[in-house]
This record gives sequence, structure tokens and C-alpha cells, in this order.
Amino acid sequence: MRNIILLILAITAINCGDDSPLIESLNGEKITVKRFETSYETAIETMSRMQNIEKKNLLEFISKDIDEVPEQFQPLNYQFQKKNFYENFRQMLMTKLAAEKNGFTSRPDIKEILEQVEMQTITQLYIQEQVEKKIKISDAEAKAECERLRTQNTQVSGMPIDKCIMLGRGNLKRVKSQEVLPKVMERIKEGVSIKHNEKFDLDSYLNNNILPGQDKVDSESKKESQDSDSSDGDK
Repeated sequence: MRNIILLILAITAINCGDDSPLIESLNGEKITVKRFETSYETAIETMSRMQNIEKKNLLEFISKDIDEVPEQFQPLNYQFQKKNFYENFRQMLMTKLAAEKNGFTSRPDIKEILEQVEMQTITQLYIQEQVEKKIKISDAEAKAECERLRTQNTQVSGMPIDKCIMLGRGNLKRVKSQEVLPKVMERIKEGVSIKHNEKFDLDSYLNNNILPGQDKVDSESKKESQDSDSSDGDK
């Protein structure tokens, strides 16, 4: 799901005054060098924010040969190789054009899903940005964390000092993010005016066992069962 969101954000990146070389056109939709590179940068920025990875670290993993990257980061390395990213970007754009042509994106149910995805994405990006604003990690702290990690991990102990410090900074950032998060969420809540409807019993509504949409699913299942019985009877 995250990869899909990354590519959606990348595809919708806007380029104004684009006079860069044209790569190709898909149903008249131009893919230029600037559009592709902006989309690539948008995806990197999004990945950095949503995964809480320093952009510098992310680019370092991507620039290496895949065999030099730790196994858990190899899919990331593969995804962001220019050739692979372009093929994914191109395929997503073709699919988007086909969906729009067939009226898929105009359907009410799809609009609701896109609205939900947009809200989730904005929420995650905004919270992450607010958290990062409150995190300050000094060079001394990053170096101390590097030394601590070296005593616990043989792979880290053999790592060059600059890479180790970078790792230490990223590790501290993740730890401090969890510490700061509750305060950020409380601050967000304080900035929103909330007025409850005293006539609505929210606790009762939330504690009942009726799930939204369950009646539609039950109705569809019943119809499918009836259609199946009818089909069997015709044989």
C-alpha cells in the first residue's frame, strides 16, 4: 500500500514551465525528463518522511550496488533504481489514464476510497513533520549512540565512523520520535475546536456490535447465494 501511495504522489507531482526534453507520450500525456525527475524526488521525499528515514541515508542505500545493501533494504534499493522506478511510474501512469478513460475515478465508491487514502497520507506526513521539528540531535549524541551500538553489534563495530554516526543519529531519531509523538498529538488536539452533540450517545453507538457496511455485505452475500441456487436449479 505504501508503494502505491508513493507512486500516486509521484504521478500527481505538478511541473510548471516544463521545457525539458520529451521522453515519450501516453495518450497525449507527456513524460518529460523534468516530470520524471520531479516524480522521483517526490517519491524519495515521501519515503523519507513516511518511513522516518534520513534522506541522506536513503539515497546512500539506493546508490549502492544491491549486493552491498543489507538484505532488508534490498527491495528499497531495487525499487528506486532509475530504470525500475521509470517502468513502475510509466505503468502506473498508463493504468491511471485507462482508469480515468473508463470512468473508474468518477465512481462514488472510488472517490470515497481516494478521500480516505488522502486523509491517511496527510495525517502521517503532517504528524511526522511536527515530530521532526521537536527533535534535535547533536553530533556528540549521535557519536555516543554510535559507540553504544558498536558494543552491541559486530557489524556496526566494523563500520566506518561516519557511517556509524549516521546510523546512530537515525536510531536516536526513531527513539525520540516515539517520545515526542504523544505531545504532538496532544498539541494537535488542543488546536481543534471540538463540540460534542449532547443528544447523541456516542459510547452506546461505538460499543454496539453493528459494523458500518455489514448490512450491505450480508445483502450481497444473500443475493450471491440466491443467484447460485437459481443457477444450480436451471442445470
